[in-house]
Amino acid sequence: MLYQEIVEEELAIMDEETPDEPSKTLSPHEIHVPLQSIMNPPVTVDSGASTQEAIDHMLSNQVGAVLIVSDGGLKGIFGERDVLLKILNKPVGDLAEIPIEHFMKADPQTAHVEDSLDTAIMYMAKGGYRHMPIVDKTNQPVGMVSIRNIISYLVEHFPQEVLTLPPKPTNEVMKSREGA
Repeated sequence: MLYQEIVEEELAIMDEETPDEPSKTLSPHEIHVPLQSIMNPPVTVDSGASTQEAIDHMLSNQVGAVLIVSDGGLKGIFGERDVLLKILNKPVGDLAEIPIEHFMKADPQTAHVEDSLDTAIMYMAKGGYRHMPIVDKTNQPVGMVSIRNIISYLVEHFPQEVLTLPPKPTNEVMKSREGA
């Protein structure tokens, strides 16, 4: 039996066992929080900066991504995933000499301060992003929302829903340890 089939079977059993219990899902009004209330200040790097400068900014500011700007407007985003997938263990050359524009993701998906948390969650889930730039009407970065911001908000405001454990697995395969 494939793992996916086991998971689907387990979820079906769990649904059958608890039809009268109230749903643990959040109602729509509970996540219509403006992004302005959970975003962090943006860490920006000029588009002419080197890749090493961008990495140094990420390290010194303890952030997972920096926004690349030109004349105040957002041009791209560069993050940890870019370092891992595009730079690490590859013969790219001297990072102090390579412009950040070579590795950044140009024209990233953005949101606005008045957009709500559910909008950011939808964009991030659909695109597989871990960081989302928040821009004003002139496309100037005013903040950044990360998966960490979202999880922290949810844990703070919905601790019972986050900390509630699901029922014990009924399928023996689901009870076994993974790995060696």
